[in-house]
Amino acid sequence: MRDRIKGRRLFFISALFMVLLNFPLLSIFDAAENIAGVPVLYLYLTIVWLACIAAIAFFINRQHPKKVKK
Repeated sequence: MRDRIKGRRLFFISALFMVLLNFPLLSIFDAAENIAGVPVLYLYLTIVWLACIAAIAFFINRQHPKKVKK
């Protein structure tokens, strides 16, 4: 049961980040501006990529609390 829930969460994360790395959102950040000398598009891609890795790591390593018997 837990593997099924974990699989659903990972699928949702994958779908979410596929949308975040798709054309319409990428075109928003494709500007000629720089933040701290880094182009905005590169900064956006790096932040989204790191957030994807962190979210996957969080959901894979997440421990479910055990139910306490009374």
